[in-house]
Amino acid sequence: MNIGTHHYGVYCKDINESIDFYVEVLGFRHLFSTMAMEGDKPLKMAWIKSNDGVVIELLEQEDKATIDAAAACLNHLAVRVDSMDDIVARLNECDVAIEAGPFDALCEFDRPLGEEDSDIFQVYGDGGAKLKIMFFRGPGGERIEAVQDDVGPLS
Repeated sequence: MNIGTHHYGVYCKDINESIDFYVEVLGFRHLFSTMAMEGDKPLKMAWIKSNDGVVIELLEQEDKATIDAAAACLNHLAVRVDSMDDIVARLNECDVAIEAGPFDALCEFDRPLGEEDSDIFQVYGDGGAKLKIMFFRGPGGERIEAVQDDVGPLS
């Protein structure tokens, strides 16, 4: 059996505001919007895609309880960035508050990362990866991590 990631679902308070945020601030492409039903409740949906193929399904319900619960949890989605300085500058331009960081993070591997998984981190050896990471929130309260993984080898 071959299982792969299809998309990530993110509940948002205002779907148009979220579309604008992901497209204008983070550079995603808006694929399409649609309406559906979630049980007996109408559900607005929009599909967006990053340059490297990450697909996010934005969801808006009239009942905001699901959104509030999702925003309160510690889960997050992570986006890979070429330059932490550039994403920090972009967030500042767009008045998006940085929640934590940016800071250096060492990601030590307990085993070598195989060639088939080299898309996960930019690797400079078997020991791990040196990263820069930073957290911020999207307009629906969703927690987003920016990861720059080309910083260099662990030293």
